[in-house]
Amino acid sequence: MRYVHRILLDKLEVGFKSNRIIIVVGSRQVGKTTLMNMFRNGIPEDYKSFYFNLEDINSLDVCQDINKLKAYLSNNSVNIEEQKVFLIIDEFQYIDNATKLFKIFYDLYPNVKILASGSSSIEAQKHLKESLAGRKRIYNLYPLNFAEFVRFKSESEFDRYKKLGFLGVSSVFIETYNRDFLKDYLTFGGYPKVALLDNNIERIEELLDIYNSYVQKDIKSLIKGENISAYNNLLKILSSQVGNLLNVHELSNTLRIGRRIVEKYLSILEQTFIIKLLPPFSSNRRTEIVKMPKIYFMDSGLVNSSLGNFGEFDYRPNIGSITENFVFCEIIKYKPVYYDVKYWRTKNGTEIDFILSGNDELIPIKVKWKRFTKPVVPKSIVAFFNKYRNTKKAVIVTKAYCDQIKLQGKYIYFIPAVLLSKFLSKK
Repeated sequence: MRYVHRILLDKLEVGFKSNRIIIVVGSRQVGKTTLMNMFRNGIPEDYKSFYFNLEDINSLDVCQDINKLKAYLSNNSVNIEEQKVFLIIDEFQYIDNATKLFKIFYDLYPNVKILASGSSSIEAQKHLKESLAGRKRIYNLYPLNFAEFVRFKSESEFDRYKKLGFLGVSSVFIETYNRDFLKDYLTFGGYPKVALLDNNIERIEELLDIYNSYVQKDIKSLIKGENISAYNNLLKILSSQVGNLLNVHELSNTLRIGRRIVEKYLSILEQTFIIKLLPPFSSNRRTEIVKMPKIYFMDSGLVNSSLGNFGEFDYRPNIGSITENFVFCEIIKYKPVYYDVKYWRTKNGTEIDFILSGNDELIPIKVKWKRFTKPVVPKSIVAFFNKYRNTKKAVIVTKAYCDQIKLQGKYIYFIPAVLLSKFLSKK
């Protein structure tokens, strides 16, 4: 089987050096099992490794009981008090008391390392109690970022791509990435199985399978006996509102379900990594929006699948929101852990798409999906500079234009969307 490197793999190696139980969470079909197998292939030779997929009833039976698991290891010629062991546990949420199992191994058997995966943060939090504080580290695995997508499509092209910076690249060169990779990525998304397919009909069928599996396995268990039809309708409405403010009251009236049910379904969608709600940035409640979040999806393929629209990208009526959604996802996947991301909007309509805050700095990021022939700074960037004078830099995400200028003593970078990760990874 062909494995393609994921950036999270490097973080896992660092996590284990810090002596932690590592938990990887992410939506179904995002590549968790493949990632774990790739990690297993790189485990040092002085460790013995064991893989358990808990959707298999025999593996689940072994892992449900500490004594059965110890007996299983003993029957495979492993003495966990003397030998180094890696336990790789896929879909750990099926264990009745995962906390107890993990804690025993961590506290009593330091030779045993654990890498586990789960399909939602709801299940992770439900099964991992506070008694594991200081013992675990949780990582999110998302659909492919753009660089990973390029690598899935072409190793040779990825070798060229990874050498690029975020400035000084010709617009002609960037347009080739927009044409050959970005349009494809924004239409069919970044689920690995979808990315590896070339036939568009097969891609659409795979996306439908991913969504149906998600509803049948995750959602039915989380909304037991409730209105799955309303849940599906909510997802369709949200797909048409990507990048917009989220009004729970309006959703409640449209779907004819209670506000609390809408809020519950939104929470489930967010904690199963389908959507993400972006809160507002504010220091002045009188002049800035401070309540409603904006809605984004973690995969554009699921948005298009929900809308039933896989038409030619350049003629899509929602091209602006889809590219803004792309920028949001790149920020989430690449921003340093100590940075927050929010949006800024004043009550008179002045708006910055994203505000990156951390390390004592604010970085406004504005998406302008159009052709630039010279650097033009949006008025909203100037307004933000005037209000937050400690801001030292800003980013304008463009279609293909690269540049760097100085305004009011602050650097403004014009960065093509396909190169934004280059800027973020240097933070």
